[in-house]
Amino acid sequence: MFMHGKSKTAAPALLCFLLILPAMLAASCSRVQPPAPQKPPFPMITADNLFAVDCVDPLHIWAVGFNSVIVCTADGGKTWEFQKSGVENNLCAVSFISPAVGWISGRAGIMLHTTDGGKTWTKQSTGITNHLFSLSFVNEHAGWAAGDFGTIISTSDGGATWVKQGSGEDKIYNSIFFVDQNNGWVAGETGLIYHTTDGGKNWQKQECREMIPIVDKTQWETPTPSLYSVWFSDVQHGWASGMDSTIIATEDGGTTWKKLKNPAEERKLTLYKIVVREGNLWAMGQKGTYIHSADSGRTWQLNADATNTKFWLRDMDFCDSRNGWAVGSRGTIIKTENGGKTWSMLSGIPVKQK
Repeated sequence: MFMHGKSKTAAPALLCFLLILPAMLAASCSRVQPPAPQKPPFPMITADNLFAVDCVDPLHIWAVGFNSVIVCTADGGKTWEFQKSGVENNLCAVSFISPAVGWISGRAGIMLHTTDGGKTWTKQSTGITNHLFSLSFVNEHAGWAAGDFGTIISTSDGGATWVKQGSGEDKIYNSIFFVDQNNGWVAGETGLIYHTTDGGKNWQKQECREMIPIVDKTQWETPTPSLYSVWFSDVQHGWASGMDSTIIATEDGGTTWKKLKNPAEERKLTLYKIVVREGNLWAMGQKGTYIHSADSGRTWQLNADATNTKFWLRDMDFCDSRNGWAVGSRGTIIKTENGGKTWSMLSGIPVKQK
């Protein structure tokens, strides 16, 4: 239509230009700096799975987890910092007895110790290679750790030396808790509970018969639900939680244990942690499950939306009856300042995004 004058040579030139135009644009785009990555529409301190949290006081909190991550805050969660662990193992438990002095345990017998609030962490020799899933310290000197293959180790000198106390049985000990230097409990696989009154030199088996499944000859044998957490408020009163939303309690130091009914049982989800403060009980676990009791476990309230997450919550701690923290999958960190009535998400992927 527009072939006038130089149209015969212009057409090939125009066609050539159109063919090389994409290459020219690609070359120019390759020299342009890509836009800065956008922050996700939700808070994220870390994306690593967090396995344990310790709330020393309302200001000082530590959380540890996979890929040797350690995150802490000294201002109640307003700001956070990463601390260097010096190891590459997954970290499973953390226990501080003051804002300065604490320990972290993990896979392959890892034990770390700090006396300066985590600015520096020193590796301690445990003499074992089994995984250490739980820690309990009652002061700067006396502490215990428990893990797989019936592992229990103890120290009386702040971790300078560790002594084996476990049975070595092919069972996983998920949680260990001491109320003083003599009285402690360990709980774990297939509902096992052991108790010591001499600092772990000797352990006696305890049992909650009410949580043992009842089957007849026509049914397959069903294992007793594993326990993942044990907590005592004194030498007489204790609670434990675990698979199938199981919660058990004792009022005589574990001589007898009774199963407590709770509204999470219908879901049959694991309650990984139970914490007790001044008659208040909190339990958390799979899919953000959260229940609370204000009367030592006689009655419970299920608040499915309070945690605002559907990921698992692996650990929880309260430094008093009002201030508590919980951590879990994909960097989830939530806190409460009103005894668990409401929880705010500081890190993680919320169900309801603002």
